[in-house]
Amino acid sequence: MAEENLDDVRRRIREMDGQILGLAAERQRLAREVGEIKRRVGIATVDYAQERAVLERARATAQERGLDPSIAEDLLARLIRASVNAQDQDSIRFSAAGAGQSVVVVGGEGRMGRWMQQFLSAGGFRVASLDSAATAESQAQGRAALAKADLVLCCTPPAATAQLYMEWTARPPTSVIADIASIKTPLIPAIRRLQAAGAHVASIHPMFGPSIALLRDADVVLCDTGDAAALDAVERLFQPTTARLVRMPLEAHDRHMADLLSLAHATAIAFALALPEHEHPVRSTTFGALERLAANVVRESPDVYFEIQSRNPHSFAALERLRTAVDRVMHAVATGDASGFASLMRDGASRTGDRTVPGA
Repeated sequence: MAEENLDDVRRRIREMDGQILGLAAERQRLAREVGEIKRRVGIATVDYAQERAVLERARATAQERGLDPSIAEDLLARLIRASVNAQDQDSIRFSAAGAGQSVVVVGGEGRMGRWMQQFLSAGGFRVASLDSAATAESQAQGRAALAKADLVLCCTPPAATAQLYMEWTARPPTSVIADIASIKTPLIPAIRRLQAAGAHVASIHPMFGPSIALLRDADVVLCDTGDAAALDAVERLFQPTTARLVRMPLEAHDRHMADLLSLAHATAIAFALALPEHEHPVRSTTFGALERLAANVVRESPDVYFEIQSRNPHSFAALERLRTAVDRVMHAVATGDASGFASLMRDGASRTGDRTVPGA
């Protein structure tokens, strides 16, 4: 009898799971309709006030029905993210920003190169790839497309991009030329030489990796090279999306990246190196979060990450701050200075602001 009751309850749960998933699919369909209406009337895809109202309503409803409000909030937040992602994809497709235009993605066989190809293709561009790792036929097609392209986007490492730009100074492409390099210092002399040769050059930095699914969570840095038309052309690529577009002078880029990339990457690598060789029998949320972050970083391309560290003239100052911070922690612990340690915690809190993670 108990087994029959268990089977019956499990059957009812399976039915409910199906109903929940069916409602989620219907919600996604309606969200796409909302996105279409927003496009017609010129309303932004993201409405933070509406999102907050949805989450507050979910928590209140959960409380009334005896469900943990945090479960309801997490569920609705995931559905909202999925809806925004779907609206983002639709906006890119309906914008047809690249309709009738062609683009050559140099380094198109790399991970970000493939991401950019998919992104640009969704926007209506005719996309060709030029990459030494591609087949001979594909390379020939890419070289042929280079002469007629409306946009040439370089997704190669900074040093390789700089070398390519110097080669192009003899006969620059007539299209807008842009790069997505993570550091700009190695490129600046080549960009200036290419501009002096008559080329239209832009420089951007998508602040995300190729695994990203939701551009709402991402920034795209638009570096001002002094060519307003070229900058506007690359900005239009991302305007239909929910990415945050940030303009800054080309020469200021690497100073910011010393913290956002050099410091962050070095911290993750150092944490990975400090891990014990064998797993612990227990886990903690803080340890797990840091370990996952470090695992992602140390599995990236060592050549690219070394270039980010070594070719950015501001990296060393950021790494010195990291070393000083570790020395301060070690000194407080070694000397038994509880008040000094507390001071370190307060200093850290003042620098991070309100960015706490529950359960950390």
